[in-house]
Amino acid sequence: MRKTKQVVLLVLFILFGGTGFLVATQPAIFAPDVTQTDLYGEWVETEVAPYAADRFEVRKDGIYTNGSRVTTSYQFDGDKLSYSIGTQTYVYRVENKSTLERLSPAHYTSFFCERRLDVGIQWSY
Repeated sequence: MRKTKQVVLLVLFILFGGTGFLVATQPAIFAPDVTQTDLYGEWVETEVAPYAADRFEVRKDGIYTNGSRVTTSYQFDGDKLSYSIGTQTYVYRVENKSTLERLSPAHYTSFFCERRLDVGIQWSY
């Protein structure tokens, strides 16, 4: 009886250890399925006063703030969106198709919610 209990505990340890190892080393397995086009639209900071909320837009041709294109270059690897404005680099982790978490600059933990835009609109400024 004692051997059976030890074998069961060993098997459970191996299963939980393997699962923990996968979670730690392969986060893409558990990441939401988000494409670059899913990011297109306006992203608005949540849980802050509306007048103080950061916001930015992701478009096919770049990142926009206050209606102006601030960079034409951004990277998205399916899990993180990153871009630079001057010497400042912004990094966001995808929570799900409608929520991003800002990782950098990290003054405080902030989340952004998507406000969808019609990607077929031709913008002119």
